[in-house]
Amino acid sequence: MKNIFFLLVLTSLLSFSATLQGGESGYFEKVFPAPENPSPGELPMAAEWRIWIPEGVDRIRGVVVHQHGCGNGSGDGGRTAVYDLHWQELARKHGCALIASSFRLDDRPCEQWCDPRNGSAQSFFNALEYFAEYTGHEELTSVPWALWGHSGGGQWVGSMTQLYPQRVVAAWLRSGCPDTVVKIFDELPMNDDVLNVPMMLNIGAHEYDFGIVWVSCWNYICHMRAKNAKIGFMVDPSTHHETGSSRYPAIRFLDDMLTLRLPLEGTELLPAPQGLVLPIDRITDQEISADNIVNDPEKPDGNYDSTERRKFLKDGLWFPSEEYVVVWRKYSIDNTFEDQTPPPAPFEAFVNSKTGIITWRCRADVESGLKTFAIYRDGVELAQLPTANVVNSRPVFQGVMYSDTPDFSLPEMKYQIPDYDAESGSKYTISAFNTAGLESEKVIVVVH
Repeated sequence: MKNIFFLLVLTSLLSFSATLQGGESGYFEKVFPAPENPSPGELPMAAEWRIWIPEGVDRIRGVVVHQHGCGNGSGDGGRTAVYDLHWQELARKHGCALIASSFRLDDRPCEQWCDPRNGSAQSFFNALEYFAEYTGHEELTSVPWALWGHSGGGQWVGSMTQLYPQRVVAAWLRSGCPDTVVKIFDELPMNDDVLNVPMMLNIGAHEYDFGIVWVSCWNYICHMRAKNAKIGFMVDPSTHHETGSSRYPAIRFLDDMLTLRLPLEGTELLPAPQGLVLPIDRITDQEISADNIVNDPEKPDGNYDSTERRKFLKDGLWFPSEEYVVVWRKYSIDNTFEDQTPPPAPFEAFVNSKTGIITWRCRADVESGLKTFAIYRDGVELAQLPTANVVNSRPVFQGVMYSDTPDFSLPEMKYQIPDYDAESGSKYTISAFNTAGLESEKVIVVVH
């Protein structure tokens, strides 16, 4: 039933986007079917691509890419990624489009798409070309990318960074790196352009049941830092292989890099920040979660004690700024972060005088996302909207699934006032809360 509801919502959204053909904003979709007889280097599976373009943007400055992980479950989750209000706000802030895929594996091995050279990179380029023509944003084919990927998606974005470093603003690799699935790392390009791309490798402290992730990621960070690459490392203390609440430090990282590197005109990236290297003697065991790992003699791969971890991190970790080191320290210890600013307030809030249904629009807080809304009647709180399902994540209005995508339910900004009486003279207001618990200003609901 949930998937049926999701398809109904999705059909409605895509019907809306279809009315925007030749326009500049909205949701758009392109499905590339699986070829009957794929040629070498051609993606052998079906690929669905969706893009969101913010309102009022004359020229797209970049593309934020949200790439799901391996398996059909993660592929299904990728279908909701562009509807995520938090990721949309990151894209909107920088005049970027938000794009996501859904690769249909069936019985094929994951590396048939998470290695970009097997056709998924070309599928990405084909999608950008299609959306460029369909929306009139020809610049989509040439602007830079900010990359985020989970698991096999981490391998994909890391590999894309090594293949096309001059196009990459920054990359966030969650629970995966270019040799997670097959040992192809040494075959990928490695040069100064690659080493200069700001990257962050992020894995869960309890992913010891995914030993291949630990082994490959530790070797990857060691290899890259030995070459003085601009790459940091963040262990999520609360998660296994799921993404959890890692979007908060990820979005902050990409936000900082987009601010520093996106040009106002043209497509040539501005220089990456010099940043700083935090030496291993300034890193505690808790910050690399060495004390959180359960050592299993049956699964020794990846269960490193603090001495072994320090050996891997002997070249220290790169961070873009001292400010981000503060974010890293807090999140690495207990998943917390600081946010002192309230979220944006709702807007276009109306109540239907006949039905008593309130509808509104709202943007997410780029730092802390969007948790819920409060409805007030004559200054007294009437209700707070429930949050959707989450997987080991802080509560979020749209929910968070395994691969950091909204719940299939895609909840609406709508509330039915109980026992509504248009003649009562009651005044209704509405406010938003971010996940840091901060409340926006209250906005008057207009009778419509």
